[in-house]
Amino acid sequence: MRYTSLLTSVAIVGAMAGQAIAAGDHAQGGTLTVPIITTTFVEDFNPFSGAQIELIRGTMFEPLYVHNAMAGEINWRLAESFSYSDDLKSWTVKIKDGLTWSDGETLDAADVAFSLNLGKDDATLDKSGKWADGLIKSITATADNTVVVEFNRADATFDWYLEDTYIVPEHVWAGIEDKLTFKNANPVGSGPITEVTAVRDNQIEICRNPNYYKADQGLPYLDCIKFRQYSDNSQIQPALMADEIDWGSNFIADIDKTYVEPSPETHGYWYPANDLINIYLNTREAPFSDIAFRQAFSMALDRDTIVDLAAYGYPTAERHVTGIGEFFKTSFNDDVNAKYDHLAEYNPDAAMKLLDDAGYKDVDGDGFRENPDGSAIDFDIHVVNGWTDWVQTVQMTTEYLAEVGIKANTRAVDWSVYDGALKEGTYQASINWSVTNNVDPILAYRDYFHPSREGQSWHTNHGKASADMGALVDEYGQTDDAARRTEILASLMEYTAEELPFVPLFSNPTWYQYNATRVGGWPTADNATVQPVFYSTGRKLLVFEGLYAK
Repeated sequence: MRYTSLLTSVAIVGAMAGQAIAAGDHAQGGTLTVPIITTTFVEDFNPFSGAQIELIRGTMFEPLYVHNAMAGEINWRLAESFSYSDDLKSWTVKIKDGLTWSDGETLDAADVAFSLNLGKDDATLDKSGKWADGLIKSITATADNTVVVEFNRADATFDWYLEDTYIVPEHVWAGIEDKLTFKNANPVGSGPITEVTAVRDNQIEICRNPNYYKADQGLPYLDCIKFRQYSDNSQIQPALMADEIDWGSNFIADIDKTYVEPSPETHGYWYPANDLINIYLNTREAPFSDIAFRQAFSMALDRDTIVDLAAYGYPTAERHVTGIGEFFKTSFNDDVNAKYDHLAEYNPDAAMKLLDDAGYKDVDGDGFRENPDGSAIDFDIHVVNGWTDWVQTVQMTTEYLAEVGIKANTRAVDWSVYDGALKEGTYQASINWSVTNNVDPILAYRDYFHPSREGQSWHTNHGKASADMGALVDEYGQTDDAARRTEILASLMEYTAEELPFVPLFSNPTWYQYNATRVGGWPTADNATVQPVFYSTGRKLLVFEGLYAK
């Protein structure tokens, strides 16, 4: 068998002073209050389709493990280890002994196999997507603590896709005919908080699991999470300032002055690099079908100034055009970067020369260039209405483009329009983030270039997905040869730089603010144990488990 390392579990999250929290250091008790942007709360705790999925992730239901990319470790949850066969055609996971559901029933390999098999006949329950793509042959509980997954082809990445696959109790769910409409009003889970104590239109409270498997370690420290309803992000900062909530994950303009300065002892934030923010270009239509135009577009932008003025200096200006950002800086290829980094440097003179040489001239003297065939260049850049920093970023982008003679417009649209255009490839240009904060950078390139992702992902419908690049992505997943994987990543990086289907702007920060008036143990730059993302199942779980009442 080919075994993964049994990595030491991460020291979940530390105290504000940077000291790691050991089990038993804090008394149990207290409540964490967090905001949820919604209209109303209902009694729906379905982990597959529930209206309140953010409440469920990492609270009622735990994953098998958490890939903590920031710490470079695996945090073992319901599982204690996994391994691949030598031929990479099977995967074996060992489940911890002594696990129970919140109702006291035994949680074992049969529950895990049941949960992983739900996607076999219902694609909507296939959270890993691995039944749909034909990878899985069978999933079987071979012992009380062992599940074996047999593959139809070699694969060395299966474990990456399970963090959002919820393990549910077979004794509850086996009898549910329509698992998508089931409200699960009396949830039975394995997570640290499972007991619904109050449901109101504007508030819901869920409290500790009486049979949590880490109770003997004193975990969780907090008794409950109280979710409060807010209609939009603009309400979050006042709520933090008024000590109504403890955790925010939204953009706050000039946060040092507006949030930290009034209460520096209790108000804090930490914005580690997160996903890469790009301007996606639809290369299927002019002028974006011309690589010279796309290169000129990129070189026309002063990223440092955009970051400083539009994004208040929080992001990291992106100097590379290879498709991944600062989160994966350890995967950067120096040779590829050296060859193409000039395309991300502010150089309006070079941009104008590229445009001149490619035939984009100001024919009518209005200050804006026309296409080589004489038709007007006039396109929209989509951005979500109300996303202030992004709206400002797009506005500055259009201003820089105007300086080199390109007419572009900021088009702020509703979420549904933005979402649909990206998925369907009907946009001209659109600001967008990329999945460059995951387990491995190959996941970004899968979404960028694998043909199977067209129509499924926001990141694929730019016109440069290809069978050849898809084959490289597939090969990466079918080998555990580190040298070959490095070669594949280099090829994908160079393809991205050569084709430039999107123009990188900056590595977005992780929006994360905390109020330490009532709750301590928040992750900080001095205690960078986990990226503090509320909407991520595993990362939210690791943050919550380290929090304690002050």
